[in-house]
Amino acid sequence: MKIRVGSLLDLSTVDYPAHITFMLFCSGCNFRCPFCQNASLVSLTFGGEIELEMVEERVQASLGFLDALGFTGGEPALQPEPVIALCEWAKARDLKTFLNTNGSNPLLIKEMVRKRLIDYVAMDVKAPFKKEVYGRVTGLGGNVSKIMANIQESIAICGRAGIPLELRTTIVPTLIDDEQSIREIAETIGGYGIYVLQEFFPFEDVPDENLRKVKPPDRVTLIRLAKTALEAGVGEVHIRTRSGGMEKIST
Repeated sequence: MKIRVGSLLDLSTVDYPAHITFMLFCSGCNFRCPFCQNASLVSLTFGGEIELEMVEERVQASLGFLDALGFTGGEPALQPEPVIALCEWAKARDLKTFLNTNGSNPLLIKEMVRKRLIDYVAMDVKAPFKKEVYGRVTGLGGNVSKIMANIQESIAICGRAGIPLELRTTIVPTLIDDEQSIREIAETIGGYGIYVLQEFFPFEDVPDENLRKVKPPDRVTLIRLAKTALEAGVGEVHIRTRSGGMEKIST
């Protein structure tokens, strides 16, 4: 069996909080977010297919330093079979497992929960669950009703199973950066997991040329929006910036 990846990272200390993780950056995504921070990974043809045995050998070589195996992208849930197979291999070696996903494939998450293959999920909530807004922010237009339902189901699956869940919104000036949007998201996710507001950065390969010209949101803005989420009922809110990393915000 093979998995298509853009790259592998043997040791990561930032993707899965408090863990040293071997990360696979999976190729392919079913979203077309205009602000994508990993735009090269969107195409399913990017990178190359590698045998799972090669991944296992790389992980095995660093096993003395690692405590987790993680998947990000792109969207790893587009390749469910190799993700499950590698998680089974990792679990047999007492490694934790981490999935960073847009939440659009609840069947994979349900199967991973059923087989006890997942320890931590980071999931994007890109906008309020309104068709016109989610369609614009994901670059998919109006055909997002099923996707929004799938994301909400994925969140609920993790919640029911007690899987630690990190819900994320990237704050993108001119696209998604207002208090009302954050309040609506917060009211929807409520008591599920922690909520992280991430700093958008205008990398030169961001798909929308106009967004390459905007200034990243400043820390003051992120804190203000984080406090909006707290006021709306989210129990734990963090901001994440390139300069300061993760920072828990209190009222």
